[in-house]
Amino acid sequence: MGRSRHLFLLFFLSGISGLVYESLWSRYLKLFVGSAATAQILVLALFMGGMSLGSLLAGRMSARIKRPVLAYGAVEGLVGLYALAFPTLYAGVTRLCYDTLFPAVGGGGVGVVKWTAAALLIIVPCTLLGTTFPLMSVGILRRDRERSGEILSFLYFSNSFGASLGALITGFFLVPRLGLPGTLAAAAALNLGIAAVCLRERKRDADAPIAEAELAEADDAEDGESEEDESEVAPEGERRSLLVLMLAIAMGTGLSSFMYEIGWIRMLSMVLGSATHSFEVMLSVFVLGLALGGLWVRKRMDKFERPELTLGLVQLFMGVAAVATIPLYRAAVSGVGGVFWLSREYLDDERTLGLWVLFNVARYLICLIIMLPATFCAGMTLPLVTHVLLRRGHPEASVGRVYGVNTLGAIIGAVSAGLILLPLIGLKAVIVIGAMIDMVLGVWIVVRENKLRPSPQVKKLIRSTTLATVSTAIIGFGIFDVNPRNLASGVFRRGTVEMHEDYEVLLHEDGRTATVTVTHDTARPGYHTLFTNGKPDASIRTIRWPEGREHHEGPVMAGDEPTQLLIGIIPLLARPDATEAAAIGMGSGVSSHTLLASPTLERLDTIEIEPFMAEGAKLFHPINRRTFEDPRSHIIFNDAKAYFAAAEAKYDIVVSEPSNPWVAGVSSLFTVEFYDEISRYLKDDGLLCQWMHGYELSDALLLSVFAALDSRFPDYRVYRVGNRDWLILASKQEDGVGKLHGEVLDGWPDLAAEAALLGIHDQSQIDALLVANDELLRPYLADIQPNTDAHPVLDSGAEKARFFRRSAEAMLELRFLPLPIAEIMGGLDRRFYTERIPDRRTKDHVLEEPERALFLMRLFEDDDREGYTGSAAIGSYFTQRDNLKAQPGETLTAKAWLDSVYGVYYETAPWIDLASTPFWAEVLDTARSDAVTPPVRRGVELFDAVARRDGEAMVELAMVELESEDSVIHNRILALAAALGMVSEGAPLAERRAFAKQHMRPYLAGESVTSEDIAYAMLVAWMEQ
Repeated sequence: MGRSRHLFLLFFLSGISGLVYESLWSRYLKLFVGSAATAQILVLALFMGGMSLGSLLAGRMSARIKRPVLAYGAVEGLVGLYALAFPTLYAGVTRLCYDTLFPAVGGGGVGVVKWTAAALLIIVPCTLLGTTFPLMSVGILRRDRERSGEILSFLYFSNSFGASLGALITGFFLVPRLGLPGTLAAAAALNLGIAAVCLRERKRDADAPIAEAELAEADDAEDGESEEDESEVAPEGERRSLLVLMLAIAMGTGLSSFMYEIGWIRMLSMVLGSATHSFEVMLSVFVLGLALGGLWVRKRMDKFERPELTLGLVQLFMGVAAVATIPLYRAAVSGVGGVFWLSREYLDDERTLGLWVLFNVARYLICLIIMLPATFCAGMTLPLVTHVLLRRGHPEASVGRVYGVNTLGAIIGAVSAGLILLPLIGLKAVIVIGAMIDMVLGVWIVVRENKLRPSPQVKKLIRSTTLATVSTAIIGFGIFDVNPRNLASGVFRRGTVEMHEDYEVLLHEDGRTATVTVTHDTARPGYHTLFTNGKPDASIRTIRWPEGREHHEGPVMAGDEPTQLLIGIIPLLARPDATEAAAIGMGSGVSSHTLLASPTLERLDTIEIEPFMAEGAKLFHPINRRTFEDPRSHIIFNDAKAYFAAAEAKYDIVVSEPSNPWVAGVSSLFTVEFYDEISRYLKDDGLLCQWMHGYELSDALLLSVFAALDSRFPDYRVYRVGNRDWLILASKQEDGVGKLHGEVLDGWPDLAAEAALLGIHDQSQIDALLVANDELLRPYLADIQPNTDAHPVLDSGAEKARFFRRSAEAMLELRFLPLPIAEIMGGLDRRFYTERIPDRRTKDHVLEEPERALFLMRLFEDDDREGYTGSAAIGSYFTQRDNLKAQPGETLTAKAWLDSVYGVYYETAPWIDLASTPFWAEVLDTARSDAVTPPVRRGVELFDAVARRDGEAMVELAMVELESEDSVIHNRILALAAALGMVSEGAPLAERRAFAKQHMRPYLAGESVTSEDIAYAMLVAWMEQ
């Protein structure tokens, strides 16, 4: 094979580019047709269908192709050229569909047009890719006819090993750096380079095709057989039956392999996390197993005396190995848990870069342990099948036929397992059935061998293989189990290898898109949690008033229930006259339930991608009862993009509340393209209400979503609806969001009851949640790379941010600054917080900070020095006030007093009218006395000007402090106070820019950027706009 070494290298590189194309074209198509399980499987079927067609065509035509390697190079070049053009072609086709074809056909016709367009986009290049293996195989076999087994197996290894590397390179390196178009261009360059090398074949003399029975006769001659010896050329009838059997093996192996893959992917996604990188690792390992199997059999295949028998045994071993993976999920859970154990035991629970590398290495090794034995066997089957056919007298066309039928079997396996069997019988049974297919085929081969060439050993083998098959079925179906307490424990997030013993599993179902689990915490009555693929998606307390709970304590609620409620309440306050609404993502069903509290709403469409989510949510009754009982409620099981494209509906409100963006496919609901499309389905004055979380996410990623939305919606408001949860109300009209209508809290009993669960009964409480708007954020977002389909920065970075437990807090820092930023720079009219929650539920409440502000003022008025939770600031003030009385005029004591004043100021000024409080009156009296130093006095005067929003005084006092050498106020606060004063006084743009350059830019952060630094940078950008 030395003279063909460069061809194996080319085929290795072709494997890399081929996997890049499969990955990226599938991404593109799923963006177009949707991410529902049906769509994902059908996209895979389109891709592999083209491959199968190409293989079959190449098999039919190979004898007429004089220079197969040259033809192979031409195919690679054509695929590369198509890849370069694909992004432009895709954009044109999708625009044509959305702008012209979809509106023209409407309704059910949209699906037909969509799938036709999707098929046309990839059928030609996929068909071309399908010809590459047969063409290269035949091209090398014609040059080295004596070692068909070694050649075929090493080709299979080379291409598969390249594909395995391609899966990792694409997701971990190329897409994050180059985006989808850049990665396609890189793969195209590889293809064009391959084509250039293959052009040298023009000068080479053509090799004759491999005729029927040629390789078998060559083997006979090589073995020195006489005419009387048994020839490897089988009789015509026997050859026909062998062809049927080998094609059945090829198809069955493809079918079972994809059944394994779908079962393993679901099982491992619950252990490793269902992020894009996890799927890339699984795909890489799966293909690597195939490659290693081909490599192992390479030197051995030509030496097998009875290759058919070897093939049968391989099929049997493959089935046993597949079933043996079922109990290994426990080892996988323990392996991932071990990574986090190392963090806790040796790194003080810190997540380091080394630990991230270890996590990725661990999940690769875990996938190897699970997948390698069975895929290793699968990697031997195609080379063995092809080798058997060639050695028994079949022509070279059998190479393409085998490869094509195998791919067809893979399509059948993917469709049957993913769409039918998985939700019907679960992942364990899917794996076992796949194993039975392999083992039955193996027994069939052994039986056939005994009929053709009987021997006592083979006869004994029939009994043992049959017994092994039956035993494996009994063990797989009857003994092995999958314990959801381990599998759905979410080990990939915190290292928890088993659910708490108090958690009772109420539901655990393998759906088409996700595995849904619902638990009940028996230690907390009514506390339910809904998991998807091991990730908690919603938690609910179905019992609001447990026995013994006093009314003044308020109803009990789960941690994220306020978010679920506010996602429904705030849009209704913004659009009380809304008649049609849609909710993307069901979750617990509470947000939809809340939206249905509107008496004016006529229809609510809740679009959920996984049907079992609805089954899980039903266990939260009666908390979400309207979602399932209200006749206005319609639950649609589909991908949101696909549904909207076909629905021909326009909405007053669209609430987008999907899962976390690190989940594969979800980030596409936070892109420029999605916001462009969703605006089509909003009425002229309609609102998009986008939920987004800041926990387990970096500021850069969160702001990439804000930038995407900012690029498509001229007006929006940002509300805080949880500890680090955000709700963005966006309108496609200038000033279209408008003001909230708080009066509906009094006029709509059902909505008032939902709001009362949070203690909310006045609009000022909602105003306290308003953080920013387009006017405030747009100048900074203009320089932020938005999350797009072509450059999916969110998908590429979200899992890593989750692992490192990042927290996007820049928006919180913006809200907590004790300066009227949103009012002056954003032009927002926010009421001061005056109405308290009528019970004691303030800890971890979404209104905890404004509640604390009023609480601190009450403690001051009562001179209450008890050490209550959250009272540290006023307690420090009491202490420093006493110290100042004891040591008036002392510099350090006065500075300590000012620091304590600022501590209270920081916790109260963003929320209440501090200037009108007795506390502030006392502060001013003290500052005017001789007890404080001049710098302290000037500091209090500046804070007072800010609290009163006296722009002229803010500028004057802040500039004095900026130019003084003894100021005791932080320079950033001084610069911001002066900037706000200038804006409120109407300073021209040139003056603002000059001030920002001289007095604000010097305090921008360097390389180490915190959330506080980003919040400050936002305000500098605003001044420089």
